[in-house]
Amino acid sequence: MEGILDNLSLAAKSLQTQTTKITKHYHVTIAEWRLLRQIEDQVITQDAMADALQLDTSTLSRQLKNLTSKELVSKTAVGKDRRQLEYALTATGHNTLQHINEDYDALIDAVFHYWPEDEQQMMKIMLNRLSRSLDRADSILKEDQK
Repeated sequence: MEGILDNLSLAAKSLQTQTTKITKHYHVTIAEWRLLRQIEDQVITQDAMADALQLDTSTLSRQLKNLTSKELVSKTAVGKDRRQLEYALTATGHNTLQHINEDYDALIDAVFHYWPEDEQQMMKIMLNRLSRSLDRADSILKEDQK
């Protein structure tokens, strides 16, 4: 069984490398790309983004500051005391996100070009099952460590 997880790890590293090349071409990181996607999906407050991406607020703040300085997102103060910020994509941010998404979709199409639809669906099922099994194993290990 060790070989399966090793192979999965190698595939994940390869995907990470290829995705980094795509995002780097547009002068953003993978994390920043994920944030742009969240903002496009109307996840626009820091609290909502932190929950959606499971990030601590200091990391999230740095990433949002970078996106703002790159003029990919804008921020607006809202609320009674104007302390809460909402973020929106700028025209440049929307354009950048569209290009990255297109390049990423092309990568996915190239990867699965020769995979029949039923095999792609089976892969999704198996990866979901693996994820649940890893979560269960983590819980069991934590209980054993108590």
